[in-house]
Amino acid sequence: MEKKILFISKGLHYVAHLILLIMMFTVTVDVLGRFLINRPLLGSYEITQMGLALTVFFSLAYTHYVKEHITIDFVVEKFPPTVQKIFDIVISLVIAALMGVICWQLWESAQRFLKSNAVTGDLGIPVYIFYIMAMVGTVVFALVAFVNALALIQKEDYHNES
Repeated sequence: MEKKILFISKGLHYVAHLILLIMMFTVTVDVLGRFLINRPLLGSYEITQMGLALTVFFSLAYTHYVKEHITIDFVVEKFPPTVQKIFDIVISLVIAALMGVICWQLWESAQRFLKSNAVTGDLGIPVYIFYIMAMVGTVVFALVAFVNALALIQKEDYHNES
């Protein structure tokens, strides 16, 4: 199960890279069009706005998996390894629970936007689609945090890697 979740989180991370590439080209074409021919790219603001949100949500799980999130542990590192392990397990479970709540709220918002037929201003893209995609990233992040907690519980010798 852990390998499948890693595969999905890595895949979402690569999709986030692709979205960043699209955003880069969009902004470049928009700026060049604005200054060279006085015609900005229609919808560039929407593409970058939604793309940035998806980039964040799609990258969270893999970033957590490779332990690249910022941690402030100057107090926790003074405790014995067993206590540090307990802290890390609790933190991973809290992250999983919070991501579950965020996922639920994203689902509620997606349903609301679907019922109201809300679309973006220039391109007319349905907004609920972005909420559902963000929800996918959140679910994967919650699963990574939960699997991380289980792995920490099973680990016998513990050394904080952060």
